[in-house]
Amino acid sequence: MPVNVIPAPPWSGRSDPEDGAGAVRLHHIVQDNAGRALIGFACEAGVIRNKGRGGAHAGPAALRGALANMAAPPDAKPFSDLGDIDVTADDLEAGQSALSDTLAEVLQQHERVIVLGGGHETAFGSYCGLAARYPGRQIGIINLDAHLDLRLTGDNGPSSGTPFAQIRELDPNRFDYLCLGVAEESNTQALMNRARDWGVNIVTDHALIADRNAANRAIDELVARSDIIYLTIDIDVLPHYEAPGVSAPAARGVPFATIEYLVGYILSQSKQSGRPCPLADIVELSPPNDPQNVTAKSAALLVRRLLFS
Repeated sequence: MPVNVIPAPPWSGRSDPEDGAGAVRLHHIVQDNAGRALIGFACEAGVIRNKGRGGAHAGPAALRGALANMAAPPDAKPFSDLGDIDVTADDLEAGQSALSDTLAEVLQQHERVIVLGGGHETAFGSYCGLAARYPGRQIGIINLDAHLDLRLTGDNGPSSGTPFAQIRELDPNRFDYLCLGVAEESNTQALMNRARDWGVNIVTDHALIADRNAANRAIDELVARSDIIYLTIDIDVLPHYEAPGVSAPAARGVPFATIEYLVGYILSQSKQSGRPCPLADIVELSPPNDPQNVTAKSAALLVRRLLFS
């Protein structure tokens, strides 16, 4: 079968009983039916179709490994692990459909679900699942990414470079997309022109490097005109030295401290405004391209923030 649903693996890690009741790590607080949940989308078909470096299929497992021994925040609530949607062949479309159907169901039971990708083809399945769960709601999309991922679908079908063009095809009039961290040299003029023509809002990597608050106004405006927020993080938005294990490492990138600030700011504005963020994903982690797991550790810090903010 090209797509399999695999139960959550057991979580394990370090325990320090000698330090008392407060020595809690994330692997200690995984339980069924929690308010927030993780689900893996183990897929790299979209990255391969997009002529990128393979390895994203191993992303969910590496992220769990990096999360397990992290200290739990004070008074952290438990979270659930819903297992993996495993795409073992090139049947990307079936994988996206399975992710969409699964999310439409589990978003009824969990206040926030974080999808561990997988390439950025994850985003189309994620969005479709969110839209199915909240029909008629205006979804504001915020993407932290060096790339616009607005390519049109070619002869090879959809890929990790096409998800937001695919989303727009579903309902062009309601497409509302903000991309933060865009690198000019990583996006052709055709893509930049398409973004302009489709009303995509952009804040560049240069702007965020100069001022971490450069995107605040754009975030505020998108949140204000949305009913719910979909946050997607492509880990290749980080510099190559903070995220070497991705499909396309960034020569410049936006520093981790700024990306962490942006995630916190987005979640804070979402909460304060009453426009919830029930779904987020983090994608393009490619563990085989990072033997020291630097990238998984960087990505896991952001997942931890999404779980407990």
